[in-house]
Order: sequence, then structure tokens, then C-alpha cells
Amino acid sequence: MPPSKGKGNGKKKGKGKGSSKKTKNTLSDPTSSCIFPREIISNILSRLPVKTLLRFRCVCKPWQKLISKPNFIATHFRHSSSLPSVPCTSPIFIHTRHFKSFDHVLSLFDPHPESSPVVELDSPFPSYFQDMLVVGCCNGIVCLSQPPWGEMITLWNPAMRQYRTIKLSKTKPLMGIHSCVSVGLAYDSQENDFLILSLLCFRPAETRAPDEVEMCSTKSFSWKKLKNEVGFRVLGLICNVIIKGVPYWRAIVEDAHGSREVLVYFDVSKKVFDKLPTPGIRVGTKGYLVNLEDSLGMLIWEKTDKYNVNVWVMDDEDGWSKKCNVGITFGFDRTLGCLRNGDIVVEDENGVLLFDPVTSSVKAKFSIENAKKGSYVIFDYSESLVLIGGMLPVKKEAAEDKLAREYLLKMSSKRRRYLQLFV
Repeated sequence: MPPSKGKGNGKKKGKGKGSSKKTKNTLSDPTSSCIFPREIISNILSRLPVKTLLRFRCVCKPWQKLISKPNFIATHFRHSSSLPSVPCTSPIFIHTRHFKSFDHVLSLFDPHPESSPVVELDSPFPSYFQDMLVVGCCNGIVCLSQPPWGEMITLWNPAMRQYRTIKLSKTKPLMGIHSCVSVGLAYDSQENDFLILSLLCFRPAETRAPDEVEMCSTKSFSWKKLKNEVGFRVLGLICNVIIKGVPYWRAIVEDAHGSREVLVYFDVSKKVFDKLPTPGIRVGTKGYLVNLEDSLGMLIWEKTDKYNVNVWVMDDEDGWSKKCNVGITFGFDRTLGCLRNGDIVVEDENGVLLFDPVTSSVKAKFSIENAKKGSYVIFDYSESLVLIGGMLPVKKEAAEDKLAREYLLKMSSKRRRYLQLFV
């Protein structure tokens, strides 16, 4: 009996070891025992939100490696940025100012029912800078700039909570000679490279010289001078719209026919600027460049008309053509722009409204708590896993720091009111 008992114990012991080893190998790669091929799993993962994928990186090393691959990141963004086949609105990036403190507030609005309507983001831009502009969103990267000289330029991925400050050019603007620096963001898909464009503008009263152009690549993080062969002078502190990685500006050029307004854009493949005509904006009208289903568009409306907006679209062969006239059934105070899917975004006394021109109805509405009226700026936003070399985590503002800043602002306001009594 004792030998048989020992033999039995030996079998159980050996079986236990084998079972333990097999379990360890299985846990190292969850896909090894899955009924789906790895390609199917990769396809499923590439359609998930960034927040979910960041958690899934901890499942196993193969998944962590897959989610970090450039091909997977590109595929994920292609799904994230694709226009939905059903009537739906992609997330909207929002920039507002607090009505009391004038702090810059950056938020995301997601119209999907299962999502939180408006989420305030932790901004990487220093709070002590009173001026900030959102240059635009491109491939999940948001570019922030400090006007009017572009003294602080930041590239930020809100979904990944990572950012990088761009080293400034050695070319400095001259007070009394230059008026401002206009900033734009481009993306070269062939080189997988983000490009920051800095346009140094001269004062019109002093000279009619064209803007001086410089470009910074995120491959080298060095600035390079470019020729302004078009001879343009841009009209704003940032580019007006970014479409498929190409920034566009409204600008002025002078030729044999005199001074006229045109559109200029940056050709990312040739690294040169080129120009396009405008659809023609009459006196008393306003125009707003927009991205309409990944094509260049413009909203044009009469300054005194609060019910009608004309939508124009640029075609490579036929040029500009009027697509439609959108008759909004309610009055609005300000037109904020147009989303990629064609929704017109307007502001009224209650907040922001997304108007569907096809059904002539309000698709969604939202408002930012304590937002200053007239401060809303909106951008189409598609999240991505894209990271740029040298990015750092965005620090969450501590509650006590926020309270301290609000207290200082309140005391500063009281001090101004006190001094006004003696003026």
C-alpha cells in the first residue's frame, strides 16, 4: 500500500506542475486561446475609444505592443475620424472664457447619449498667460498659441493627456515694424510629421512687404525659413481652418490688378504656399471658412440677417459653387461655424445649438457653465493615440491652487473697484 500511495502522490504532483505552466503561458497572451484570429482582435481594438485602449495596455504585453504600433495608431485614427453613415455628431472641442475670472476653459462636448455631455479638460497652457488661442485640431493633436507674437506654442493630445512646448524661433519680431505672428498647424501623412508654421506679419501702415514664413518640424524641432512666393499678407493671428492636415488662411495679395483678398494654403508635400480665389464676399456680409465633409467650404451671411446662412463649397475642377441656403427657423446671435458633417453651429442667449440643415431641426445643444457670452470657439475633434517625441503628462490642477487663483482674482477685482472711487 505505501508504494502505491507514493506513486499516486507523484502523479498528482507532476500533473499539478504541468497545469501550472500551461496556465502561466495562457495568461501571458489572452489571444492565444481566443476563437478569433489576431487580425480580427486588432480590428476590434482599433475601433475602441482611447480611454479604453489605455486601460487595455495593461492586459498583456502583446496588447501593449500592438496598441503602440504606428500602423495600429493610424488605423485607429482612420476609424475615429471617419464620418458616420448615420446622422451623428463627432466630439466638439470648445474654447471659452470664464465670465468673471476670464480664465481660458477648454472642454469637450460628446453628443452621444452614453457619454457625459460636456467635460472640462486639464489644460497644459500656463494659467498665468492671459491670452491664448486654439490654432486648430489635426490628427488628434490640438495646437495652442499665445497671441500676438506666438511666444508660447504648445502641441497637446487631450485624449492621451500629453503635451509638448515648441522651442521658439530665433527670428524675433521687431516692435514698430511687425504687427503680429500668425500660427498654423499642418500634418505630412507621408512623413508622419506635424509642421508648425509661423508667419511674421509687417505693419500695413509701415510697409506692404509680404509675410516672412518659418516652419518647424516635429521630426527635428528646428525652424526653417520658407519663401513666400505668393507674396501674401494673412489677416488673422491663426489659420482659419485645417482640412486633412492642410491649413488655410484668408489673406491679401497685390498684383497688377491691385490689392485683393485670396485664400492661401500650405502644400505639405511640396512645402510651399499656394493661393485660391474667394467666393466673393460683398460689403455688409460675413464669411467663415469651414471644413465641410473634408472639402473647403465657406459660410456667408448678411450681418443683419439672423435667420439665413449660405453654404459655398470649393471643387477642384469647377471652383466655388453655392451648395445651399440654410434657413434657420429661430434667430441666433452669432454663427460659430460648421462641423464636418454639415451641421451649422450657432450661439444664442441659452448657449450653443447644432442645427441640421437637412431636417431643419436642432440636433443638439449645450452650454458651458459660467462661460462669457460671445467667447465660444468650436472645432471638430477626433481623438487619437498619436504622441510626439518629448511629450510630458498634463498635470491636473490641484483644488487648492484653483481656489488660490480664484481668490487672487477676486481680490484684484475688489482692489480695482476701490481705486475707481478715487479717480
